[in-house]
Amino acid sequence: MKKITIILWIVMLLAACSPCQLTPVNPVTVYDRPSASADLFGTLDAGEAIQPQVKTADGFYGFDPGVAQAGNVGIFRNRWILKTYQVELSGNCSQVDTVVGPITNLCYVMSMGDTPVYTDADTGSALVTTLHVGDYVQALGTSSGWVQIDLNVGSTNINSLGWVQEGGIGYNGGCEGG
Repeated sequence: MKKITIILWIVMLLAACSPCQLTPVNPVTVYDRPSASADLFGTLDAGEAIQPQVKTADGFYGFDPGVAQAGNVGIFRNRWILKTYQVELSGNCSQVDTVVGPITNLCYVMSMGDTPVYTDADTGSALVTTLHVGDYVQALGTSSGWVQIDLNVGSTNINSLGWVQEGGIGYNGGCEGG
């Protein structure tokens, strides 16, 4: 009996140390954003396991599909699967970070490097914060090489508006002309 207990303990320990894997029981839809109303990216076949990098509180798991994505960085590299009865999770899924995913159809600015955020469209105005690679915030509009942003919508959770210069940023989402 001791031998069985030790073997079970080892199996549980190995499962806790192995990375999280999501495996569809049936084919599942993969979305561009963590929303069933988002654009479709494709389908993940039954038995085709992926390793989620992040998850949302409402049950979407994000993973990097490993294909070129035209300059997407951070969370925008992820594609999303809704955890339903059609998938099985194994490994240490409790270690997958929970994030607030980007909202479908909003235009976002993605920071491609350290990007200063100013109170006005002028480098002489006060510095609000600095965005780093992978940070993203909602783009509100543009003016003469500057983008007005809402720092509360996205990854920073700063209750402020600001301005960034267009160089060093990328756009993602429902952006007209971006």
